[in-house]
Amino acid sequence: MTSRFRGQVVVVTGASSGIGRATAHAFAEAGAHVVLAARGRESLEAAAEECRARGAEALAVPTDVSDAEQVRALVAATIARFGHIDVFVGNAALFAYGLFEQVPDDAFRRVIETNLFGHVNGIRAVLPHFRERGRGTYVLVGSIQSLLSAPYQSAYVTSKHAALGLADVLGDEFRGTDIHFPMVLPSTIDTPIYQHGANYTNQNSHPMPPVVSPQRVAKAIMRAVVHPKRNTYVGLAQAALVPLEFALPPLFHAITRPAVEIFALRGHGAPSDGNLYGPDDASNATDGGWRASARRKWVPVVLGAAAVGVVALAGGRSRR
Repeated sequence: MTSRFRGQVVVVTGASSGIGRATAHAFAEAGAHVVLAARGRESLEAAAEECRARGAEALAVPTDVSDAEQVRALVAATIARFGHIDVFVGNAALFAYGLFEQVPDDAFRRVIETNLFGHVNGIRAVLPHFRERGRGTYVLVGSIQSLLSAPYQSAYVTSKHAALGLADVLGDEFRGTDIHFPMVLPSTIDTPIYQHGANYTNQNSHPMPPVVSPQRVAKAIMRAVVHPKRNTYVGLAQAALVPLEFALPPLFHAITRPAVEIFALRGHGAPSDGNLYGPDDASNATDGGWRASARRKWVPVVLGAAAVGVVALAGGRSRR
């Protein structure tokens, strides 16, 4: 796809870090004009400069996607600069670890406002422009948690489930047109979200293996634009759990909480709001540095989680 997007205009939210930053890089390398949006001005400008170094014309527009007016201003600034928008990648997301009762009301609401209403605001802002042009693609970046349960992630899972529902409805409503709403569902990705996400568990958070590079997600987003379809999975090992949840729900739900408690929450950590209420420019980067250690551990981790689930399931049956 070296020059597949040459001359196209691509907006990427959450572009100062992780998947968004990798996606902006990828579109820049493919010849697109890129507009980067995120809350943190310093890291956003750094990401835009990285895109310029890749030969792209890049515009940084500090934006909080939970604010509909700011998103409308983002769309207006893009059209004023480049004349049109071809692709809008809705990627901005916040994360909060904690049992449902541990997560404060305001923190839960903040995750929903960003992860769900960020899409709502983006689509409402860009859709009139897409209709006027008769074409356009809005990519919703969800998560494997759009389909699966994940204990200690109630706000995140709720927001991602809801975003998948939104994508499904829009796919039906715009079926047969040249306006598309593909959904990309990444598994665990090597991003700084675990370093700067909120955490109310009193333990440090770690990604559940296997960990996938953000560049793989960026490539999947580009494929979803070229060949739009409802759901594109990234990270097949965790995607394989989707049929397990529906085919063998007792086994799946026996595994989930023990797996999180054993492998994702380790070591003492002070409760923190993370970057919920303001950007953390210092921790923003394309990756979180998790892949090297995860690559050594994910096979025994997955096997261990499965063993825990089998034992828990057997114990549950013996008590009935």
